[in-house]
Amino acid sequence: MALLGRISKCLDSTSDLPTDVSFLFKDEGGVVTEVKAHKLILAIASDVFKKNFFGSLESESKINIEDVSEEVFKAMVDYIYNKGIDWNDLELSFLASLYYVADKYDISELREEIIASIPEHMITDENVMDVAILAEANILHEPLSDTLYDAGASFLLQKFKGKVENVFEFCQETEATDINGLVVFKMLARMKKMKKINPKKCGNCHEISCLYGQSLTSSNIVVGAWVIRNNERRGLKVCAVARNQEWFKCDEGRYCWGCSAGQYHHLIENYKYFCIDC
Repeated sequence: MALLGRISKCLDSTSDLPTDVSFLFKDEGGVVTEVKAHKLILAIASDVFKKNFFGSLESESKINIEDVSEEVFKAMVDYIYNKGIDWNDLELSFLASLYYVADKYDISELREEIIASIPEHMITDENVMDVAILAEANILHEPLSDTLYDAGASFLLQKFKGKVENVFEFCQETEATDINGLVVFKMLARMKKMKKINPKKCGNCHEISCLYGQSLTSSNIVVGAWVIRNNERRGLKVCAVARNQEWFKCDEGRYCWGCSAGQYHHLIENYKYFCIDC
């Protein structure tokens, strides 16, 4: 963990490690901005970067990026440098662009975390069609498209409550365009498949709708569940919960000095579910 923490500080202004590559972005007004990084660190995270920077051809120190925004590209770089990303604060359209760039540079861990974060986003009457259209726009990225479509279909399944009248009302309120008709048809088809699936609770969080990646609360914490601290990558198991429902003990008494001393050492709100076999 200490090493990852040091890597996350390599781009800080106080770091004495000079960067050796800059990615350039030009806005509509012609203003050029840049995202700096270290070739070696990028190459460790991505075979594409490794080939570009340490292949047979001499690599450039300044690279123009035109297919994604500076914000999206910087988010990818921040992830590589182990800087914390609050997935819930990011729009689904932003995540779709981030998935594109993660796929372009073959960073599978980032792709997987993006997919896992999508079910955490709230789907509403106001955005369900936008989510479905975004899914269709990313049809070439099948895991992303499927996850977005499933999110929209799950919302509609709950909204319709098995009543055909609710389906008719939704269709009546939706603008009749080619793209709307296509995505509604696809969501309805997915809903039929979902209804055939026998609901099964996650073996970790004990919920039918798995809470993977969602924050722990006093009402959803489960003794025996695997959880993970925000921005860390090593999980631990909940052993007991304090009476005030704000702290818990882990089962790693040999390594956790607080829990080994009998304390409820971990603050619930700092952790999220880490369901890996649901």
